Amino acid sequence: MESVLILCEKGPFGTNSGMESIRLGAGYIALGEDLDCKLVFYGAGVLNLLKNLDPSQIGMDLMDEGIEMADLSELPIVLVNEDLEQFGYTQADLIEYESLELVSRAELPSILKEFDMVFRM
Repeated sequence: MESVLILCEKGPFGTNSGMESIRLGAGYIALGEDLDCKLVFYGAGVLNLLKNLDPSQIGMDLMDEGIEMADLSELPIVLVNEDLEQFGYTQADLIEYESLELVSRAELPSILKEFDMVFRM
């Protein structure tokens, strides 16, 4: 196995899937430089990357820790733009993360084909 794609479609409320997706991705990257890993947030999962989001108010993990972990491991994060727009947000509403890429839903099939293994959270 040379590449892993992690898909996260669950929002930040009622689940820690966003944080767990980052932990999984950072863990795979820690296995070695030869392993390609990428994380895709789509559907309600895009809400995990909103600025000023505070899920700790309902006992959920803050994404600050996860984003720091992703940054340290240089984990590429992809977000589906149409899903962000569906919730009424734009790129300006997202956290700042250097390795964040917005893609169209039409690009997802080609991204999926690039990876040996896919996990859905």
